[in-house]
Amino acid sequence: MRILLTAFEPFGGADSNITQSVLSLLPDSIADWAIEKVCLPVNFKRAPIVLREAIAAYSPDLVIMLGQCPTGENIRLERFAINMMDSTKGDNDGYIPNEETIYDDQPLALQTPLPIKELERFCTDNVQPVQVSNSAGLYVCNRVYYEALLLHKQAIFVHIPKDMPASMPANTLVMMLKEKLV
Repeated sequence: MRILLTAFEPFGGADSNITQSVLSLLPDSIADWAIEKVCLPVNFKRAPIVLREAIAAYSPDLVIMLGQCPTGENIRLERFAINMMDSTKGDNDGYIPNEETIYDDQPLALQTPLPIKELERFCTDNVQPVQVSNSAGLYVCNRVYYEALLLHKQAIFVHIPKDMPASMPANTLVMMLKEKLV
């Protein structure tokens, strides 16, 4: 059994991205599950290509994607990915989408089939306050989440506050994986 776990490179002129730090703290396996780790570019066009290649190469049973959120105190489990890209700031290559549909022939939104309310309760009761969020936004995080749900279905996106110590989301993910997802 295999899990694909993704993080993002730094963006917006930052020197680091908390998701890379979290990724480095996570083990290479949990129980009988191998964890394949991939860092995605913060790029609307290249990130989905890297994700598709990783899914094809690893054939994961589960895809967990990590993204950095600029504010907040809690880890957020994203319920929906929206079929749109929109931003006032460019990605790492300077591309700025303006209300662009990702795929003209696909639904407006896709929902994770994973039990996020159950995961929220479990994490909040046992490890760390976690909250459900209804949208991964319209930046690159949402772009790759939409791609993952189209390609794989068994996917979830997890937003981590940028100022949170990396050990907190790493511990939360390990506990969530051990107890609820694998």
